[in-house]
Amino acid sequence: MNRNEINQQTDFELQAKHDGIYLEIRKPSQTSIDLMLEGIIHTLERNKIYEYSLQEIKQALQNKAPVVEVKVSEQMELATLDEEMQLEISSNRMYAVVSFKPSQKGGKSLEPGQIKRMLADHKVCFGLDEDLIHKLEKEKQYYHKYIIAQGKEAIPGKDGELIYHFQIKKEATFLEKEDGTVDFHHLDLIENVRKGQPLVTAIPPEDGIPGTTVLGEEIIPKKGKAIRLPVGKNTEISQDETQLIATTDGQVLFTDNKISVYEVYEVPANVGTSTGNIDFVGNVVVKGNVLTGFSIKAGGNIEVYGVVEGAHLIAEGDIILYRGMQGIGRGQLQAGGNVVAKYIENSHVEAEKDVKSEAIMHSTVKAGLSIVVEGKRGLIVGGVLRAGQEIVAKTIGSSMATATVLEVGLDPTIVEHFRNLKQSLKETEKEAKQVDQAITILTRMQETRELTAERKEMLVKTTRTKILLQQKMLNIRNEIDKVAPLLEVKTLGKVKAMKLVYPGVKVTIGTSSMYIREDIQYCTLYVDQGDIKVDVYR
Repeated sequence: MNRNEINQQTDFELQAKHDGIYLEIRKPSQTSIDLMLEGIIHTLERNKIYEYSLQEIKQALQNKAPVVEVKVSEQMELATLDEEMQLEISSNRMYAVVSFKPSQKGGKSLEPGQIKRMLADHKVCFGLDEDLIHKLEKEKQYYHKYIIAQGKEAIPGKDGELIYHFQIKKEATFLEKEDGTVDFHHLDLIENVRKGQPLVTAIPPEDGIPGTTVLGEEIIPKKGKAIRLPVGKNTEISQDETQLIATTDGQVLFTDNKISVYEVYEVPANVGTSTGNIDFVGNVVVKGNVLTGFSIKAGGNIEVYGVVEGAHLIAEGDIILYRGMQGIGRGQLQAGGNVVAKYIENSHVEAEKDVKSEAIMHSTVKAGLSIVVEGKRGLIVGGVLRAGQEIVAKTIGSSMATATVLEVGLDPTIVEHFRNLKQSLKETEKEAKQVDQAITILTRMQETRELTAERKEMLVKTTRTKILLQQKMLNIRNEIDKVAPLLEVKTLGKVKAMKLVYPGVKVTIGTSSMYIREDIQYCTLYVDQGDIKVDVYR
């Protein structure tokens, strides 16, 4: 029997016996079955053995026995083979991989330095693993692939980048109340910007770092790309071409890879928990309703195509409600311009200019100029309406004598300020009277006996409070004296009813008042020599 001992780093060997050549597989093996099978096939091919049963070899590899033999050839002898080294260079020339095949039947082993010589012959000169080369000259695992050299990848240049000075994806911010519930009103979904505000800054690209292949070739790095500023509507590039600037006030949005500033903020559905309160520097358009408890604040106009419930709308411009407002006692409108609404019910409305509607019911309405209630119904019933110039309607009041107060001819803001001053003076005088009573009691006690330290301190505090209240009353009276003459200006204010004014209506024009005690049809109420007169509608 002719036998060739293979290097112990393998897990199999070929043996020549009297009846042929056998493959001996040793267990347990630290090598994977697939890798062992690959090594076995290479070894058989080196020995020019081709008529073997691959299925029997696979079954032997699966066998749990410590040693398994499989006959692979009828040949009687093994060939003499030298130890071999194979070198593979990856297609991108970034890796050099070596593997080894053992000597057989007295074949020669690799000489010291032969690994390096072979690498040099193939021009592998960069990224050599010197430690691995030294180790492989002493011991190796046959048929195993070793990465003997590795190139250095080029580091690509860094592309230019954009630094955004606003949130590209504006997400709702849920605030937790003190009681632990979530506040769905303040979601902060709108990114407001002002004219001249920087929106984006462009950072220039950076150069890359060259790399090297295992063959020593230089790898040119990919250059960094400059990035363009995403100019959109109402934006412009700065003179130094490094920033994108807003050219108007509005909402900034990143859409279709462009940054635009929109002067109109449109809500496609209701203003409610999905939107939170809206605070926008431009115009606001709401396609749905505005639900109770929510607010809209606009630097321009507000338009609502649905119904406004018990909500709060503030606009520096006009407020237009195409379907009206059912305020349920909580709704408020404040406009720096006009208020136009299909109807207004149980609401509080203030406009620096005109208020126009088809019906105003049980509401408090103030207009710097006129209140005009026309259209199909043209009804004013209940509530308090104040206008600087005139109030016009088809019908005022109701057959049930519903209390309805109309005031014209004076600036409603001045009138309200005057009333607040009078109320404040009344409350301050009451407080001053209570303080005087406390001082009187403490003074009498001091005359009969020594006051305790606590009461002495109380006397000092109440005396100080009296001085402050006296000064406050003086200031209020001075302000009343300034405002009062404004209420005595001759007025041309009028109240006009195209159809009827019912009993229960109180009309005040300037400082003159009239209670309507019987129906008045097709009329104009005005002031003549301090008295309210009734004339035909004109």
